[in-house]
Amino acid sequence: MPSLVVVSIEENIVQQRALYGEPLGDLVRRTAAALGLTQAAMAKVLGLSPAMLSHLVTGQRVKVANPVTLTRLRALVELADHAPGLTAADLQQRLDGIGTLVVDLTTSQQVATEATDGPALLRSALRAVASGRELAAAVTALAGTAPDLAELIRVYGTGTEAEMRVHWANLPR
Repeated sequence: MPSLVVVSIEENIVQQRALYGEPLGDLVRRTAAALGLTQAAMAKVLGLSPAMLSHLVTGQRVKVANPVTLTRLRALVELADHAPGLTAADLQQRLDGIGTLVVDLTTSQQVATEATDGPALLRSALRAVASGRELAAAVTALAGTAPDLAELIRVYGTGTEAEMRVHWANLPR
């Protein structure tokens, strides 16, 4: 007869699959590996204790309850798609940025923002509605008909922090 703990963990993993499309253990391990992070380092970026992340990864807990942590996890998963093309400095800069993301709960839609940081807000908005692959496809599709819009999507959707800052500084006001 299976123990209650094993059955509970198995049920939790089934619930994680329903919520996230896969068990959090698989998602976290794949993302951490792509970013070159230990589980403890990933917990730090997420704003969780290593023990809490371990509970999620092993199925002892079902879901990420904190909307800020969930926003950061989504941003890390998205960043993992771009990690192979980033320098170590760019990767660290993006990880630092993700670690400062907050969630604006004053609207019905949760939007990842960094308070008063226009470039980060624009990046968060783009990444909230499209994946890196979708943003790159939009850039290609718009390049011939709306090159300024294509550049904006490229810079804030997939560009480096430095590119964002330069572009932002040169926007007409």
